[in-house]
Amino acid sequence: MKFRSVFDIIGPIMIGPSSSHTAGAARIGLFARYFFGNEPQNIEITLYGSFKDTYKGHGTDIALIGGLLGYDTHDKRIRTSLENAKKSGITYKFIESEIEHIHPNTAKIVVEGNGDFVEVIGKSIGGGKMIIFEVQGFEVEVSADFPTLFIFFDYNDNNINKLIKLLKENSINKTHKLSSSVIEGRGLLIVEQSIFDNDYIQKLRKIDFIRNIRFCQNI
Repeated sequence: MKFRSVFDIIGPIMIGPSSSHTAGAARIGLFARYFFGNEPQNIEITLYGSFKDTYKGHGTDIALIGGLLGYDTHDKRIRTSLENAKKSGITYKFIESEIEHIHPNTAKIVVEGNGDFVEVIGKSIGGGKMIIFEVQGFEVEVSADFPTLFIFFDYNDNNINKLIKLLKENSINKTHKLSSSVIEGRGLLIVEQSIFDNDYIQKLRKIDFIRNIRFCQNI
């Protein structure tokens, strides 16, 4: 993993006590909120490994919920995030899994609200950094260091080629990552770049074979 500055190595300004168990967890929660795109109503969080073993003492629970409420790593409201969620009418529960996951600091977040549903799985890798490695059942690798667009579409080679062509015509500083599920006929194209034009996103939404678009701001 590449670090962009000395601050990436030291870690972010954060509410403690641990960059892995609080700052990284808050960023996973914040990603889930952006990816969901609405105010959560029901939250279910499954914890694995050391997240499961120490989440109450190390503040992983308040960090994850804080991120889901839109609090950044340095936001003091993280300390009262559980109470704040309840006051807002948001229900949440934590599940302690005995399954040995791919990484010890892993959380699966399921968010529901306004008829929408998302599932995100991420891991905290130290220094306040995190990696999202699954969204809606698709395997991905997203750090959210840059604004990221998730384009869900009907999968076939022709549609992929059309999307790539359109992105090349309209994008700058682009990185394309393709994740697809041929069996279910679904595809996911991930685009990370420094700037996204809203008109450009709305243009994508009008394409008939695109089923959904989700956007996550850099965090």
